[in-house]
Amino acid sequence: MKLSNLWNEKSVTLSFEVFPPKTDTAFASVREATEKIAALSPSFMSVTYGAGGGTNDFTVPIAANLQDHFGIPTVAHMTCVSSTKERVRSQLDAMRNAGVNNVLAMRGDIPKLAPPRDQWAYHYGCELVSEIKEYGG
Repeated sequence: MKLSNLWNEKSVTLSFEVFPPKTDTAFASVREATEKIAALSPSFMSVTYGAGGGTNDFTVPIAANLQDHFGIPTVAHMTCVSSTKERVRSQLDAMRNAGVNNVLAMRGDIPKLAPPRDQWAYHYGCELVSEIKEYGG
């Protein structure tokens, strides 16, 4: 469900924001925690991209699990700072394939090991929004 539809249907909503794990070994515990939160029946859940984009590989799987197994609409965060256009397209493909239809697009924090600024594909969140609109869906 698109969040815009949800907000048109309900005057009051309850949401939770969850953070992906920092390591592969912590994935199971974070997934278990998100499932316990889902049992509270929030209107939607937001899944962050991880500080500095370091844990963004877990954003889509967590969001998809909440939607597929608990019927909770999700919004997946996406940041663009120091990202490549290929990485952004790959994440958008993963979201589309998983049925995650809501994206919170933002510039994000600059990672400690970011390439020089003149090598970034995006510098501002509005550039990411334009990329997502161009991608469509």
